[in-house]
Amino acid sequence: MTPAERIAETLLGRRVLLLNHVSPDGDCLGSTLALARALRARGQHAVVASSDGVPDMYRFLPGAEQVVSEIAADTPFGAAVFMECSTPDRAGALAGRAVGAPLWINIDHHVSNGGYGDLILYDPAAAAVGELVTPIVQALGPIDAPTATCLMAALLTDTGSFRYASVTPRTLRIAADLVQAGASPADVFTRVYENRPAAAMRLLGMALDRLQLTPDGTVAWTAVTQEMLRASGAPMEESEGIVGTLRSIAGVRVALLFKEEPDGIRVSLRARAGVRANVIAEAFGGGGHAAAAGFTATGPLPDVMRRTLDAVQREMAAGAVS
Repeated sequence: MTPAERIAETLLGRRVLLLNHVSPDGDCLGSTLALARALRARGQHAVVASSDGVPDMYRFLPGAEQVVSEIAADTPFGAAVFMECSTPDRAGALAGRAVGAPLWINIDHHVSNGGYGDLILYDPAAAAVGELVTPIVQALGPIDAPTATCLMAALLTDTGSFRYASVTPRTLRIAADLVQAGASPADVFTRVYENRPAAAMRLLGMALDRLQLTPDGTVAWTAVTQEMLRASGAPMEESEGIVGTLRSIAGVRVALLFKEEPDGIRVSLRARAGVRANVIAEAFGGGGHAAAAGFTATGPLPDVMRRTLDAVQREMAAGAVS
């Protein structure tokens, strides 16, 4: 029995809580929604929870309207699935709802995963956590078109539309199976990336207007503040994708986006080969992949920027030495 098959078998007969990480992306949401659909098809009770709700760009995903951001403290669960959470607290305010569950399942592909849980499905070589969830879903039964769409969103968004170096033959074989099951990569791409409101474009323009580069052009960064959100009319979730735009600048090896949130400064990092974004994030209590990572810091925005940029320079210097 494979680890995926064991997880599928273990989840049957239980009330399952599926937890997304804070600021959920398409990979995390697509994976939890797909697994929830597969469990419900087997007659199981499954709740998908996200402390930060569902960003507008992912509301087209089948089942997104059923995602909850609050759960009564006395709601019993027989299992809690932490999806793409390197540590349990990455589930945010809802992490505490898993405390009473007798079984914790940790599914992740982040290098910084802490190895917690009763059952662990972990592969840092996976291009997306959707790669790990797909065989669990397959073990539960045939994949229908809506479930395939959720899994396609997971793969497509976490691989840069299959452009990143993390993409492997396994990634493409899974994608082919999902297309066979009824998923449309073109439709998912259009819904996620070509359906943005005008306010999001105004916010992008403001962020690019604040763009800064190191003298050698290897590090690029900008910030999105609450004032910018008010001026553009966009919610913070519309800042997703800005850091990827910065990384597309010629010569840039590390791109950073600083987001001013009520609970602190959320920092998103993207890096190219030779620089480990996860190491930079881990220095501030965060985590992620070598190519993409993040963390939340407290303090004034200029101070967070300075400390982060210092950490970036240390990591780049370490990479140059090695």
